[in-house]
Amino acid sequence: MAAAAETHNLLTIDDLARRVQLPVRTIREYHTMRLLPPPERQGRLGLYGGRHVQRLELIARLQRRGYSLAGIRDLLGAWESGTDLTTLLGIDQSQAALDETPLRLTREELSQRLPALDPAALSRACQIGLVRPHGEDRFVVRSPALLGLVADWVRAGIPLDEALDVVEALADDLGVLARKLADLIVERIWDPASAASRPGRLSDLLRRGRPLLLQGAASTLADRLGAALAERADTAGDGGRLRTALDEIRVGAVVDSAGTISRLGDDR
Repeated sequence: MAAAAETHNLLTIDDLARRVQLPVRTIREYHTMRLLPPPERQGRLGLYGGRHVQRLELIARLQRRGYSLAGIRDLLGAWESGTDLTTLLGIDQSQAALDETPLRLTREELSQRLPALDPAALSRACQIGLVRPHGEDRFVVRSPALLGLVADWVRAGIPLDEALDVVEALADDLGVLARKLADLIVERIWDPASAASRPGRLSDLLRRGRPLLLQGAASTLADRLGAALAERADTAGDGGRLRTALDEIRVGAVVDSAGTISRLGDDR
């Protein structure tokens, strides 16, 4: 009976578009961009169910919170691969989905995630902030994603010391940016003599700005990295394969305020 009811509730793409108030073209573009799971097939007919409705509602919610389509795709990919993205589901609306929950690991667990982390490398990882000691033989990882990225690099053949160089440069550059932002907020927004600068008002501003800053930084860095790799493709050996790899992960689309997606360069 349950299976029959589920089949009865399946929607055509036109029905789905009406249900979520999106153009059919947008839903098809979501398929192309791998934002939406494929429909169930009954012969040549593609049918959609509750999980597709939920996915489209989630995408809309993330867009309203300022996330780009590229960022949404990355978040959904991480979620589907098992990463803990509780905030992605809207359970904690006060925290940005990109702002990770710190991870506490034993020394053995840390070594399992990054086997190349010998005592000297561990000391440096603590110094640059990738991990920090937390009690006896325990560590806290502020960004599990960054630790995972370093582990991926090492498995791909990048020496650990060079990967830590990048983490250190990232931390240093973000520290400079953070100080500039703090100066801007204190000098231009926070005025202890003004009733408009009461702590609650500033807290609201910072809370709203937190996810926007995180997503903006992630999107900008992704674009800059793509551009840098594209430049290297002109001089690297077999640059055509590098460009192909970049094309596979590039999101060549834009969305307007109504939620309609079109390809970049398409002025229609």
